[in-house]
Amino acid sequence: MGVSLVEQRDAIRQFAERHGLVIDRWFEEVASSSSQGRRLFQEMMRRLAGGEAHGLIVHKIDRSARNLRDWADLGELIDQGIDVRFAHEDLCLAARGGRLAADIQAVIAADYVRNLSEEVRKGFYGRLKQGLYPLPAPLGYVDRGSGRTKTVHPRLAPIVVEAFRLYATGDFSIRQLRERLYEHGMVNRRRHMLSPTAMSNLLRNPFYDTALGTGVPRRTPSPRRARSL
Repeated sequence: MGVSLVEQRDAIRQFAERHGLVIDRWFEEVASSSSQGRRLFQEMMRRLAGGEAHGLIVHKIDRSARNLRDWADLGELIDQGIDVRFAHEDLCLAARGGRLAADIQAVIAADYVRNLSEEVRKGFYGRLKQGLYPLPAPLGYVDRGSGRTKTVHPRLAPIVVEAFRLYATGDFSIRQLRERLYEHGMVNRRRHMLSPTAMSNLLRNPFYDTALGTGVPRRTPSPRRARSL
């Protein structure tokens, strides 16, 4: 855990040198390996299936197998003769015992990710039950540090209230509303006008449903007019 891409690359390079292997191309996936559909992973798999390389070196099994679908796809390539090796595991996937050991580690890695996800979810909802919002403060509020409630932003909060009030009239489209708010000083973290998506997300954010202390209405019309822009 916590191994940087640079350290992973060094370990793979040293493994290749020890075994007389030539690395033709590197694939460094930043997206979580717990999710399916990783773009670079899928590209790598297509290239291997197309015969562009004879094998694959992975840092560790859990780098490629945190979801079982990707591990199953990799297993199909192994069955087709692609030589898959791991820089930190001495396993021979051509042998039944080595393949079984790898399968077990893949299942453990997938279970670890599921358990971690559950624990994160429990922590998230635990914070909510304590009256704390475990995400960055939305527009109109200020973060005060971990374990502390958000506070109202003295300048932006009234503008957020005005956004809900104006949109509730039905006289403003998303485009018109974001322009009006920009005139009053409502900007994103890059000091730019809010995008249409950000404006729509603000109006839909359930955080404001309980923000009665700032005068924000609990209900607002569905941003219907945004779809016509």
